[in-house]
Amino acid sequence: MRIHGLHKNMHRLYAYARTQDYLDVYRKRYEDGVRRWEKLKAENVCDSTCQDICGMSRATYYRHKKILKDLNKGSVPPSKKPRNLNKPHWGEAELQLVKVRRENPTYGKEKIAIILKRDHGQILSESTVGRLLTSLKNKGLVQKSPSALRTKRKRRLKAMQNLGLSRIIKR
Repeated sequence: MRIHGLHKNMHRLYAYARTQDYLDVYRKRYEDGVRRWEKLKAENVCDSTCQDICGMSRATYYRHKKILKDLNKGSVPPSKKPRNLNKPHWGEAELQLVKVRRENPTYGKEKIAIILKRDHGQILSESTVGRLLTSLKNKGLVQKSPSALRTKRKRRLKAMQNLGLSRIIKR
């Protein structure tokens, strides 16, 4: 669904919509250390002493200085999110889990973990088996346990209303 007048990648451009106040938060974080370092350097203090007093390395000082320079231009500091995220890979355990679950669709993560350890020699914790089951459900390889499919009992609103009215009338 496209909203008229907005670019299709608008959700990716959130960094450009940040206000100056948001940039000020970053500026305050980096300014103190850079100011202290520059004040000490103006007094002809060596770098190793500056590191001890300011509590940051020389490389950190220059990195913070560069970030402040970029902030003054209006750009946002670099993200600290890792570029490459490791994806879980279970391999053989995943295939065995699918097999066990299809044979016994009512078994939960606890029971499946025990069966995998006992019969197949796969040592997986219950939480890992649970994560595996969730990912397999999302992929469509395994269905939710039939015993887990319970319907909620509908409330009897008329009966509840009658009880409420009778209590009010009795008072």
